[in-house]
Amino acid sequence: MKFRAVMVDPGPMRELTHIVNTISKLSKECVLRLSDEKIFFIVSEDNSGPTPPVLWCEISQSNFFSEYQMIGIDEDHKDIYLGVVSASFAKSLVTLKTAKMLKIKLTKKQCPCLTLDIEMPSSISQQTRQVSHDIPVVVVPRKLWGEFNEPKIPQPDISIELPPLKQLRNTIDRMKSMSSEIIISASAEGRLTLQIKTDTAKVSTRFRGLNVESFEGPIDHSDSETESQTCEDVSKICSCRIDAKKFSMFLNAEQISHNRTLCHIIHKRLVVLHLHTKENVNFQCFIMGIVY
Repeated sequence: MKFRAVMVDPGPMRELTHIVNTISKLSKECVLRLSDEKIFFIVSEDNSGPTPPVLWCEISQSNFFSEYQMIGIDEDHKDIYLGVVSASFAKSLVTLKTAKMLKIKLTKKQCPCLTLDIEMPSSISQQTRQVSHDIPVVVVPRKLWGEFNEPKIPQPDISIELPPLKQLRNTIDRMKSMSSEIIISASAEGRLTLQIKTDTAKVSTRFRGLNVESFEGPIDHSDSETESQTCEDVSKICSCRIDAKKFSMFLNAEQISHNRTLCHIIHKRLVVLHLHTKENVNFQCFIMGIVY
């Protein structure tokens, strides 16, 4: 197996730093899948069984790298799967803010490593200095590759555009301090409701006038999660009870350059948060519904 890639454009270097930094806040470890055309970052829960990953992120190598070379195991298995500690990867990329060039290659030191050679400007005119980082990785056995396939997600009951992530994060962080669970609901009229319930209080925040991309409607709208205080038809509302901390962690993605963020809700089962970026990065977070 061989892998070597070079970055020289400050924009993609900055974007890669933000992506890896966001992933490091979501999980201690991730799987880095290298293919001819794309690089994938995959985060899965331990012993998750037949469920979607926590995070699926893919970037087009042609949009990020000026040079990109890789050779897989053989002609039938061209990809490379590497387990990496997310925090170590993120820490190594901090200096990219002022870097002139980044070279990434798969090396064999005392163990397999991703070696990052970063060319930095020097205080002395016309000269540069090089900073190197060796990030230990684990080569994922071929028999486990099937655990990191692209997730197959059911047709959402509703897809709605989220308000600005920074604004949403302030709301979620306040709610998270009061409850470990949040009920997220979206209506066909473009209303997003976030609700928490405690033994002593019920708190709701509503955002109106949001763009609804698609609406299929829940098959079963009985026993609605939210108690609507409007005259909205409950058959036009989809909801899901999710982990507040996981929702909050996704909102760290606000640092990634993006045009908009969609929330896909599969009624009472799954919430998929999909960041649409300026660099054609596919960044999705999957939060399973909590069912009692």
